[in-house]
Formats: sequence, C-alpha cells, structure tokens
Amino acid sequence: MKNKGYWEIKEHVFEVSKNFKNRTEFKKKCGMAYDSARHHRWLDEMTWLGNDVGRHPKGYWKDKEHIMDEAMKYSTKEEFQKGNLTAFLAAYKYGYIDDMHWLVKQKQHKNGYWNYKHIEEEALKYNTKTEFFKGNQTAYRAALKLGVINDFFMNNYVEY
Repeated sequence: MKNKGYWEIKEHVFEVSKNFKNRTEFKKKCGMAYDSARHHRWLDEMTWLGNDVGRHPKGYWKDKEHIMDEAMKYSTKEEFQKGNLTAFLAAYKYGYIDDMHWLVKQKQHKNGYWNYKHIEEEALKYNTKTEFFKGNQTAYRAALKLGVINDFFMNNYVEY
C-alpha cells in the first residue's frame, strides 16, 4: 500500500507506467496510478505506452479515406454498423454513407412473410434458441408470436 498522495507525484506515476505496453494494460494493472495520470493529463507524455490495439488517434474517423477504407470491409450497411459502429456513425455524420454504393440494404421481407415454412427454414440454420435470436431476431419474434418456437429446438433456453 502506497502512502496517501504517492500517486500525485509525477515521477512515481511515470516510473510505474514504464512497466506496461499500453494504456489499457496500465489501467488494468495499476488503476490508481493510471487515474492520477489521466487526471493530471500526463498520459500523452508517456510515449512509451504504445497505441492500444484497435484504438485510433483522436480525429481518425473524421478522415473520409479512413472511413471509406473501413467501409470497404463490409457488403451491407448492417454489417458495417455491427463491425465498426464508430466508423459507421462517422460515415453518416459527415455524409459519406451515400458514396458507399457497394453497401446495400439487407433484404426486407413483406408483412406476413414469416409463416411456419419460412420460420422453419431459418430456424434450421441454428442450434439453439439463443443463436436463432442473435442470427435473425425478426424470424425469432415471429416464431414466438405464432407459438411455434419450441417446434424447432429441443432445449428450453430462456426466451427473449
């Protein structure tokens, strides 16, 4: 246990931070020192703490090229949104989403599409109710509404 005020001394915080590869590790393993560094705005001075995996510098998603490069990884708007919400929201905010002609909207079914036959075809793609729910919430909810969910799954997971 360190004395009260120990982490208020810049040299102490800097010394301990050198034991970590990135900010996330620093925060997880020495939270009090990390909180002090954040509070005093010393983190940017700790150049030995590498970028966290998956993190981008401030302003990264303001750049159209970065957003477009990220969007190229996906074929639908729904995939893009699930894959990288930050980039997806930036694409809308800055008006780039309309330039992404390769992103098609997922096919929407007409009202009444989810009958027993179609629900069965969809449900057979999944092993559990949970997988079914995560894979196609619309079909799952239709199965619940029609009272046929248990026709397709032996196990009785809690229904959403």
